[in-house]
Amino acid sequence: HQVIYGKAKVGGARVFDSTSGGDNKFLHRVLAFTGHEIESFDEIYINDELVTLDSSGNVTSPSRYDGNVRINKHLGSPNQQADEDLASEVSEWTSRHRLQGIAYLYVRLKYDADAFPNGVPEITAKIKGKKVYDPRDGSTSWSDNPALCMRDYISNSTYGLGEDSDNIDDDKVSSSADVCDRTDTLNGSTRYTCNGAFTTSSTPYDNLSSLLTSMGGLLWYSQGKWRMKPAYWTEPALTLDENDLRGSVTVNTRHSRRDNYNTVKGTFRGSESNWQITDYPKVTNPSFLSADKGQESSIDLALPFTDNSVEARRIANISLERNRQQLTITASFGMRAFQLQVGDNVKINNSRFGWVDKEFEVTSWTFGLVDEGDLQVQMILREVSESVFDDVSDGVVYERDNTNLLS
Repeated sequence: HQVIYGKAKVGGARVFDSTSGGDNKFLHRVLAFTGHEIESFDEIYINDELVTLDSSGNVTSPSRYDGNVRINKHLGSPNQQADEDLASEVSEWTSRHRLQGIAYLYVRLKYDADAFPNGVPEITAKIKGKKVYDPRDGSTSWSDNPALCMRDYISNSTYGLGEDSDNIDDDKVSSSADVCDRTDTLNGSTRYTCNGAFTTSSTPYDNLSSLLTSMGGLLWYSQGKWRMKPAYWTEPALTLDENDLRGSVTVNTRHSRRDNYNTVKGTFRGSESNWQITDYPKVTNPSFLSADKGQESSIDLALPFTDNSVEARRIANISLERNRQQLTITASFGMRAFQLQVGDNVKINNSRFGWVDKEFEVTSWTFGLVDEGDLQVQMILREVSESVFDDVSDGVVYERDNTNLLS
């Protein structure tokens, strides 16, 4: 079945058809849209044309559908009752056909060759989808916050990972949700939103990866809990230097050509494109092109849960600038590094490499006993900077910020 987070315009699965009246004048159709309760059916479309319903579900506009179409909405509550109109008009549908936990539309179509010249029409709907739990206030309500949608998928036992709430770091979820709710200072939009749909035929890995794109974020499991972090800057709380090292430092200064890129392209789907998949404006940077000898190297970054070009371009720009922060180090540290975890930022001082308070993000963290009982923390650190997460192109800076040593 289908799962909707945030808002999406989608079609439904036909689960029942029947006819009634002389010459089978009426077609009765049930379309199931989601396998969970939803917030609302906001808009109904017949053959991609928005229609207006009165209080009884009769379509009044466009006028050719007046008297020919009736649509009853069911939101999929756990105690949902059977549709009384359908049960009264079709013998196969009874009071026991409740479709509990399934959001659906019952559509009755009256035969009219002028209203439906191409046969039975396609019915779609714009839906506000899943209600999700918010650990910040303990409420459960509709939200398009990516962190809350991600938490819902991790904890849901029907179509998600089915993790117990005790295995989710709700402090991280709450701080991530706060970041996603921030208002962008340049255009007044919400920083990150999650609006899209998937079906339960897709794998959890694919679903998690798609949901993560909506906040350009990270998801990891460590110390018995799931944790997440959207794309935003956090001040380093710790500084490490040569005295913290417990071995040699391995330095990779550049990605391989296969993993490096200077242009980001991709698609999104939302009201700007009438909910059709379309390209967002590509993101590139002259400084990166110059560093790559003028040869464009692009990556296709699909954003299936982003519904507007502003957010899509923001996420693409962060992905591009993050990728160009290429310096990666691998090293073992003493116990001061024990207070770090994946996703944290840390400052590194190292005179040999010419680093003074150089900022890195922890991408891998493990610990264990080595060298006859010495407890060490092994980390992989990737350079990062606050300017990655703004809306300013800082390409020339990233090509020069690896060290303060002479060329």
